[in-house]
Amino acid sequence: MKSITDDLYESFKKNLESVNGHCIHASKEDLGKVITELFKEHGIDSISLFESPMLKEAGVIPTLQQNGITVHTDHIRLYAETDKGGLSEAQHGIAELGTIVQEQDDVDGRIVATMPEYYIGIVKGSTIVPTYDDMFDILSEMQKIPNYVGFITGPSRTADIECVGTVGVHGPIEVSIVVVDDE
Repeated sequence: MKSITDDLYESFKKNLESVNGHCIHASKEDLGKVITELFKEHGIDSISLFESPMLKEAGVIPTLQQNGITVHTDHIRLYAETDKGGLSEAQHGIAELGTIVQEQDDVDGRIVATMPEYYIGIVKGSTIVPTYDDMFDILSEMQKIPNYVGFITGPSRTADIECVGTVGVHGPIEVSIVVVDDE
């Protein structure tokens, strides 16, 4: 792997999978193929996608479309409720939690991660830090903190007053994170 140690990746993967998330490692060249396979495995043919430079460089949208997946990148609020899949790039990851961190000023980036039943988050291996404290060091050093900083750790979970747990009430039922090698 480039830009992430095997130990750090394995820690991230183990901790994400301990909360029922799924972790995949991919090169940028294979990113479109990997994402397409994940959506196809889940029977998803329509997604909301928040574009990022890496997703553009990797040719993810054309790959999805060539494989019969409808991709909505505009007017996400109109499609996110009925699209079964969501895709966006996170800015950081935290290995000790198996968490990705969204740092967004645009609401569409948040919507694609919370509205669909199945969410795929993309994170560059070089942006995964070992600990929660490391992440807060990064946030505290920012000149301007984004309007939204969200920590996503596996599928959405909640419990009622009787401690009956439910998955997917306030977000996706399933989450996969693709850790991408960067150059």
